[in-house]
Amino acid sequence: MQGDGLRAKAMRGSGWTIAGFGAGQVLRLGSNLILTRLLFPEAFGLMALAQVFLQGLNMLSDIGVGPSIVQNKRGDDPDFLATAWTMQVIRGFVLFLGMCALAYPASLIYDEPLLFPILVLIGSTAIVRGFQSIGMATANRKMALGRLTMIELVSQIIGVTTMVTWAWLNPNVWALVGGGVVASIVRVFLGHKVLKSAGNRFHFERTAVKEIFHFGKWIFLATACTYFGGQGLRLVQGYLVPIDILGMISIAGMLAIAADQLSKKIGGAVLFPAFSHIHQSRPHALAGKLREARTKLFVGTFPVFAVLIVFGFDIVNWLYDDRYAVAGGFLVLSATGAAIASIRNPFGMVLIATGDSFGHAVIMGVTAGVRVAGVFVGFWYNGVVGMLVADIVAQGLIYPFEVWRLRPKGLWFPLFDCVAFSGYLLLGAFSYMAGPFFS
Repeated sequence: MQGDGLRAKAMRGSGWTIAGFGAGQVLRLGSNLILTRLLFPEAFGLMALAQVFLQGLNMLSDIGVGPSIVQNKRGDDPDFLATAWTMQVIRGFVLFLGMCALAYPASLIYDEPLLFPILVLIGSTAIVRGFQSIGMATANRKMALGRLTMIELVSQIIGVTTMVTWAWLNPNVWALVGGGVVASIVRVFLGHKVLKSAGNRFHFERTAVKEIFHFGKWIFLATACTYFGGQGLRLVQGYLVPIDILGMISIAGMLAIAADQLSKKIGGAVLFPAFSHIHQSRPHALAGKLREARTKLFVGTFPVFAVLIVFGFDIVNWLYDDRYAVAGGFLVLSATGAAIASIRNPFGMVLIATGDSFGHAVIMGVTAGVRVAGVFVGFWYNGVVGMLVADIVAQGLIYPFEVWRLRPKGLWFPLFDCVAFSGYLLLGAFSYMAGPFFS
């Protein structure tokens, strides 16, 4: 853990990421337990839809500013950083205007009048986040994640406190909206106080813009596909199922993806910078480091996924009241899909680190197409359960495309993948069929 070497930085970064993520999940779960007793499932369904629209605009306008700072050799150049910050601010205003344009049509499509003002207010946070200190990206580049973690945690604590207090005084969906807005404001304020940067100024350098866009063009496509193959599925689900059922799917998904989110956080904050450095300095060592990282991630996340899959019915029955009982089966299926997806998470990081952003974009495109098609086919075949099972099947259909890009680079480990995939599939099938009986 000591020193300035890559391994020491990676260990410290992983430690901070795990500690911050664990604390954040405790806060998130605790607030969710309180809020589900103060609010109705419809409130969570509305908020889930609103967040999907915001995340969609965020991801569909991602030009790779953050990854460019991490990957580019000029990532510490004040002029490069200032140009990136200027682009970030402009993007925030564009996002807000886009949300305003979508708000009213979305409220008509989903027949939810409240969705209109909710989307406008949530969209305003895009402007706020656009002014975030570029020092956040610099800290990520250097894997100096201690302050980053504290900023995220403090802003989350204040946001959660706002939500719970608001819901207690006035129990409606605006408690969830208000807490998110407050958290965004606090995060930006702390970012400028704690991680000051010479790049927090308006500046426009054509060379820097070209470099960011050149690297980010495939990142943009991959991020757009990631959205449609991930959170964007909520838009389709919200169209197919009632809003209260969508709320239960959202709650089950929140519990199911906890460990998957941790592996993604470690991937983005630690593995991506580390893999980039290794690829540039000693590419022959990359395969061994990837194998080591995947093994450690699997060992670390398996106990969490196993508990969620095996005890999914009991967890929901214990944590929530009878209104949410159906979410038990949703949790088992969602956790199985998330577990398999977590095995594949490092693939994207290592492809981008080796400069294969095109291959990553293709895989994300396939992922989006397969998962969206799976929602419709699964729902047609067996309702909500069929929808969630189809998402598990989709993981296997995506895998051959990843092998296509990894195998020529010597980064494919078939035995590891086969054992891990099969183990989660068998565990999920047994739990879903036997879980209600034992529960």
